[in-house]
Amino acid sequence: MKKALASLLTALSQGRPPALWPYSALAIFLLLLGLPAGSTAQPHQRPKVGLVLSGGAAKGMAHVGVLKVLEEVGLEPDIITGTSMGSIIGGLYAIGYRSDTLEQLLANMDWDQVLSDRIDLRNVVFEEKDYFENQLFEIGYQDREFLPPTGLIFGHQIDNLLTSLTLPARNVKDFSQLPIAFRCVAADIVEGQPYPISSGNLAHAMRASMAIPTAFTPVIQDSVILIDGGLIRNFPVQEAKDLGADIIIGVYTGWVKADAKDLENFSTILLQSGFLLSVQDAEAQMPLVDLYIEPDLSGYSAQDFGQAREIIGQGEAAARKALPALRELSARLDQLGTTPPKTVLVYPDSLCFEEIRVEGNQRYPEQEILGKFDIAPGEFYSPTDINAQIDVLMGTNTFEKISFSIEGSRGSPTLVLNCTERPPTLFKMAVNYDNYSNAGFLFHARTRNALLAQSRLSATAAISENYRLFAEYLKYWGNSQVHSTRLLLGLTRDNIPIIQGDIRNEEYRLIEAFADLQFQKRLDRDVMASLGIQYEQLQFSPRVSSAAPFRSLSYNNFNIHARLERNTLDRNIFPTSGTRLGLEVKGIRNLGYRIKEISPSLPLDADSLVSFTPYLKVAFQAESFLPLNERGSVRLRSFAGLVSNPSNTFGDFFLIGAPAALTRRSIPFYGLTANQLVAQVAVGGGLGYQHFFKKNMFYAIDLSTGLFGRPLNFEDTLNELRLFVAGAGVSAGVNTLIGPVKLTLMMPVSGSGQVGKRLRAFLNIGHRF
Repeated sequence: MKKALASLLTALSQGRPPALWPYSALAIFLLLLGLPAGSTAQPHQRPKVGLVLSGGAAKGMAHVGVLKVLEEVGLEPDIITGTSMGSIIGGLYAIGYRSDTLEQLLANMDWDQVLSDRIDLRNVVFEEKDYFENQLFEIGYQDREFLPPTGLIFGHQIDNLLTSLTLPARNVKDFSQLPIAFRCVAADIVEGQPYPISSGNLAHAMRASMAIPTAFTPVIQDSVILIDGGLIRNFPVQEAKDLGADIIIGVYTGWVKADAKDLENFSTILLQSGFLLSVQDAEAQMPLVDLYIEPDLSGYSAQDFGQAREIIGQGEAAARKALPALRELSARLDQLGTTPPKTVLVYPDSLCFEEIRVEGNQRYPEQEILGKFDIAPGEFYSPTDINAQIDVLMGTNTFEKISFSIEGSRGSPTLVLNCTERPPTLFKMAVNYDNYSNAGFLFHARTRNALLAQSRLSATAAISENYRLFAEYLKYWGNSQVHSTRLLLGLTRDNIPIIQGDIRNEEYRLIEAFADLQFQKRLDRDVMASLGIQYEQLQFSPRVSSAAPFRSLSYNNFNIHARLERNTLDRNIFPTSGTRLGLEVKGIRNLGYRIKEISPSLPLDADSLVSFTPYLKVAFQAESFLPLNERGSVRLRSFAGLVSNPSNTFGDFFLIGAPAALTRRSIPFYGLTANQLVAQVAVGGGLGYQHFFKKNMFYAIDLSTGLFGRPLNFEDTLNELRLFVAGAGVSAGVNTLIGPVKLTLMMPVSGSGQVGKRLRAFLNIGHRF
């Protein structure tokens, strides 16, 4: 039998072993007696079983299927070693998670979010929401040098997920003292050697083991730069031996050598190059394995996290092929005695901290960070509460990553927030095209703590036919940053068509310049209230007109306004749930006007376009997404607006049309082209349904209805809502590398004879700032 075993191991060493090597009952019995060379167990003494789990990214989820079969036959390992995904599954199993729990966890995980630094928009503070998910390219600037994008994920989500999952072991620093002795393997990128981790913070160790280069940032531990161990030692069998394992069960889900005929494209060649050393090391480790299991994962890739149940099923199927050998092994082990009872680690329902400390911060003081962190010493909080508050800190847009750990004794623990700050200055760029402004280039620059502490200075430019230029200075007051003062400067250009019966008779160009000083209070994370004063200049000039009344007309206005805004959308790009609404009440007083080359036929009396008294403007818009299921949502829209100065045609108005807000005065409306209707009174809404048939691809059907008018006086407002318009549209959208792309086909179905019933199209490509 020794000779047979030796020949088998020789065969294993000469190439990749088959999916399962079926040992006979006699071979297992001899192993149990300690006959194989190098065994540390004494005859008739229960040997220690080691379970080795390789990396493999999504394919590593097959380990859970193997664990399911091991539990079925009553075979629990004494030692677990793992790399990358094997370290995550092995580490969680070592602290007490069972296979059914792990399967539910992996199958129900939002992997797109976990494997990113993205946070739910609902966790972002109101004044930062518009800056999320809206750039094609971002570059930082710090210490007089530009910081090119690394292309790496800092791992905010995965760090805090692992920390939360390993909370039962928060007080265990020696991994050999876990219910099942555990060791995970990372790689020392400087020395090019395996780096076994046997102590410290379990979550950090697991995170280091899966730090895939070019995807995740490395982890620094004890001054060693660690990356994914799968690049050097993807199958840590020797580490299980070093921990004292006598019998090794190995499960391999990693990269295997591609044949020469398969190396026909760049990606395959690149993968072969990157994993060649790892595969060679795994082949060298395989002769140390006593029972080898390799699931058939040829139909899956390392990115198929969405197919967790199928991959787990493949692991279970492979393990079931070894069922006779596993049952025999379990029975023989039971004859040699039972394992001592294992420590049971309990997941905490709530945690209380004696102290909260911040580390890694350089530009933002600890009291300022903790002022926005609604966790206080001496109170009890669930792990979900802690993660939610960390997301709130991330939602301030000042950190690349915030992870947490728990230090200190059981009776007086300390919550430690470890921060990685973003560069103080950021530049963002994007491209955009739509039917209204044509092709455009978008640029945004932002810097923190310019001139004053707790401040944000930003500039935004949309360079296109209808340009947008904005500059903003925001100053917070107090560590909680609830109160702020905001100065906003803007310069915009728009085209205002005058359309009758679907024929454009005239068109005016409107250039607006304004300065707006606001005093804001964030009522909660999603709600902002403000009071402000504004100076604005509006300049009209005819572009298309058979008999232009003037060459140019300019107004200078002084305004006082109050706003209430709420945003609970789950994301900026193609939201699926939540509400966004805005209510503004504005008092306008004219400070003067200037007119050039006035037409002789134009009267200048009290009711002319250049003479008006102070008036009131009210504008309200709301849009809500109500999820029906994981893929479909109902969309509800409502709007209402009133300009109480009917004597002045050019002074103030709403622009109706297009499926998106294109100007400061826009009311989106399906069925009409951009700015097709000009109204001083508007009320209406819409109903729609959107369905995502793939992750980032959807179609939508929308209906819009509205009453519009231009009242002769305030009392006649309702009576003058004489134009009823209804429209319908169908849209298709996809989120691409250059941003969202959405095409809408629409037409009015009713317009009181004043809106031509023809098909219209609106296309948007790329981000909007």
